[in-house]
Amino acid sequence: MALDTLLATFPRERTWLLPALQAVQRAERYLSPDALEAVAAHLRVPKSEVWGVASHYPELRLARPGRRLIRVCTGVSCRVRGGRELLAACEQRLGVRAGQTTADGAATLEELDCGFACAVAPVVEIDHAYRGRVTPDALDALLAAHPAPHVAAAPRHVAPPPGPTAGAPAARFATLLRAAERRRTGARLAVGMGTCGLAVGARDTFEALRVEVPRRGLPFTVVAAGCNGMCWAQPVVEVLRDGRPRLTTGPVTAAEVPRLLNALAANPAAAPDVAGEWLSRQRRMLLERCGLADPGDIADAIRHGAYATLVLALEGARPELVIEEVRAAGLAGRGGAYFPTAVKWAACRAATGAPKYLVVNGEEGEPGIFKDRHLMEGDPHRLLEAVLLAAYASGASRAILYVHGEAELSAERLRVAVGQAREWGLLGERILGSDLSLVVELRRGAGGFVLGEETALLESIEGYRAMPRTRPPFPVESGLWGKPTVINNVETLCAVPSIVAEGGAWFASLGRGGGTKLFGLSGHVRCPGLVEVELGTTLRTLTAELGGGSSTGRSLRAAVLGGPSGSVVPARQFDEPLVPRGPVSPGTGGVVALDEGASVADAVRTLLAFNMRESCGKCTPCREGTARLLRVLDGPVERERVSSLAEVIQVASLCGLGQAAPLAVLSALAEFPGEFGLS
Repeated sequence: MALDTLLATFPRERTWLLPALQAVQRAERYLSPDALEAVAAHLRVPKSEVWGVASHYPELRLARPGRRLIRVCTGVSCRVRGGRELLAACEQRLGVRAGQTTADGAATLEELDCGFACAVAPVVEIDHAYRGRVTPDALDALLAAHPAPHVAAAPRHVAPPPGPTAGAPAARFATLLRAAERRRTGARLAVGMGTCGLAVGARDTFEALRVEVPRRGLPFTVVAAGCNGMCWAQPVVEVLRDGRPRLTTGPVTAAEVPRLLNALAANPAAAPDVAGEWLSRQRRMLLERCGLADPGDIADAIRHGAYATLVLALEGARPELVIEEVRAAGLAGRGGAYFPTAVKWAACRAATGAPKYLVVNGEEGEPGIFKDRHLMEGDPHRLLEAVLLAAYASGASRAILYVHGEAELSAERLRVAVGQAREWGLLGERILGSDLSLVVELRRGAGGFVLGEETALLESIEGYRAMPRTRPPFPVESGLWGKPTVINNVETLCAVPSIVAEGGAWFASLGRGGGTKLFGLSGHVRCPGLVEVELGTTLRTLTAELGGGSSTGRSLRAAVLGGPSGSVVPARQFDEPLVPRGPVSPGTGGVVALDEGASVADAVRTLLAFNMRESCGKCTPCREGTARLLRVLDGPVERERVSSLAEVIQVASLCGLGQAAPLAVLSALAEFPGEFGLS
């Protein structure tokens, strides 16, 4: 498609600057000076500002890459699993350093901060396709292969039933439910095709089952599901039969499909179940449908309970009552700050101005954190139902789903889910005949850790560099385009349907109060993956019981908790309950276990270097302070100098991300001074 034809698809408004740049890059593989000028002319944005935005986001390219793009993850999770060694091996085989392109233009090699597939580390991305659990011996074959470029699957059309044009929401939804039940497929083999599963061969397993099951005449339908959290066992196959307990088996490679089908043909209950004990130790609520329901089929989601809570709210609960249930639940933001969700919703509802917006932050750009992607990939309709409930409560009439630019699978499944929900009358005008109307739009990010700060996210949507705004005013008063705006992350919202269905008091009674929390386990554990437990659990439970203990046979000495804004927790604190603002805070929920052979100092430098690179640059304490702090760590370390510099960064940085940047350094210095040459 010609550049002018491509750009003509975008309205001539600044808010479309980032989507336009992304579209041009997809078409031409990078952003040339001519392309930037064309974008500036079409959107009527000054050329200098277009260049400023293009140079700001890490995923946008201003130089032409090689014909093949090879990226090796060296984030903490991959680093402790051999990522640095893989990068060195790639450099040797290609004859270039990371960040360079071969002389013939055949390949560009890059270092990747995080592939967000931490549970199948180490990860190599080749031509935008992830490969997990990569060993140096496998590199030659990977580099020699020429995988087909990623092509988004065509949305599967799930024809909506003819709905009634009159009646209460419950009656209208009953029609949808009956139609969904008529489409029930019976016994199924659900293949875990999340990012982690696809990286280790789940697509081959799916295709082998899809061919072999009908050939053998077995009574199963093969479906592509999300990951149930058992990344360590991928490729996973769930054996699902009406009225019988689920049976989860894995790893099942394509070569092992005949053996699995032989066992199922002889006795469906005979296949080895690897999930029973692991699942029984969790309190699964947000993840209850992940791995079981088909994320590409709204009828299947409805059969599994999706949208039923929305109907209850539309039938019998005023918006203020929904807010009160969320308040009683004590639901606090799961992005790490733990700000009370109901306070945001109530303030937005009370604010003047229209339209009101709801922004879903699915950017998730923190190394070692991969929970939100599992939710979006595995159960997109749960998120959409939560968005509808949040919009109903806060008074929002427009919602924007902002998804990380490289989270292709998340975006693809949300795009399909939004289209199906709209066709089935669950999005749009007067939903199910109620007074609730909601327009939903999907936007993509282009990298940038700072997008975890909500006002920086708003700047990005409006077409600017992602930089935090000064507050007040707060977004609930003046957010997108000066209108009242609620911003919640994916995990926070996904708790809402259960709260409204079961009651706030029930949610607040779980664990030590405040419900459940998702944790992504990676690093030196035998069972890396995603788990859901009640708040107040301990790192001992997460690493030893759910994580299966050390994968190396050496004792665990520490865990990086909460990513770049988190802390390094020593083993002596593994029995502390994980509660917000407690001695050990759960943060965003990433847990990277480090064994006795791992370097805590190296992990800390990796996190700080990421914070330095990802600084938006708006405020001096973060922009200059993180760089200086990293230089201090690279030389003889002086405790007083580190403490003084860290204090300046924490106190004077504009946003919470800058303020939290030194936390991992300070906690590591306090607990592991010997690693920094201190006593």
